[in-house]
Amino acid sequence: MTETLLETPPADVTGAEVTETEAAEAAESAEAAEAFAGGFGAAITEAYSDALAEVYDDIYPSTPDLEDIGTYLLTLTDPGASVLELGVGTGRVAIPLADQGFDVHGVETSERMLARLAEKDPQGRVTPVHGNLTTLDLGRTFDVVLAPFNVLCCATTIDEQIAMMHAVARNVAADGHVVVETFDPSDYHVQKRNEMTTYPLGDRGTMIESVGVLPASQNMMLQNTLFLDGGVPQSATTVMRYLWPSELDLLGAIARLELVGRYSGWREQPFDGGDSRKMCVSVFRPLA
Repeated sequence: MTETLLETPPADVTGAEVTETEAAEAAESAEAAEAFAGGFGAAITEAYSDALAEVYDDIYPSTPDLEDIGTYLLTLTDPGASVLELGVGTGRVAIPLADQGFDVHGVETSERMLARLAEKDPQGRVTPVHGNLTTLDLGRTFDVVLAPFNVLCCATTIDEQIAMMHAVARNVAADGHVVVETFDPSDYHVQKRNEMTTYPLGDRGTMIESVGVLPASQNMMLQNTLFLDGGVPQSATTVMRYLWPSELDLLGAIARLELVGRYSGWREQPFDGGDSRKMCVSVFRPLA
């Protein structure tokens, strides 16, 4: 499975020419790998996002420091540059980028998230794309491919994460940049029991989130219960796979992306693992 996702060309170890049959078999194997990568993880993420779309902006409200993302991207590219955001959601990041003059396309697996984006962006400043993040190929490239807010962790297996990095590489310009935001998993990796967090949802109610960790597979199990408008509680469940920074570097190398910077925030703070926000902003560029 992993070998097909590495996109190595089919070749005989003796150096003999590959036959049409062998090439067809290799292509079929690659298609099967992509189908697997776009399977369980994509489905559970889509269902989870659909369930939370209505209250997502209450859980993660827009903040002034979101403009720091656009300010940082201007150190990599020119004003008005094209940006492809993976996991655009309701436009929490994409709309401020569009306000700063970027040409923003946003990919999302959840139609309900895209519906909320459309409500917030009636002028259509952000171009929405309903698609799978692991098999994405828009037939064009972008100056920046941006994967913020742990979107890469929504791929639940290493195969899915490799496939997503290949998708990123397919859609970035040869002289462009890839920017991936993840979290430092140190605290979660040693977590021994489920931890609960409560999120107020304005005047509508509350969400309780339970997070359990499976260190061996680096998976996190999230169970969210919504108490809205005095109605029956609603549940949403998803799985994530956290990444160590060094592991992200390996994924980048597999997709022929070279690490050129790593920070603990969008103001290029040094990354040393000690920042209380536990952010990790990793910047890659395609290898020639």
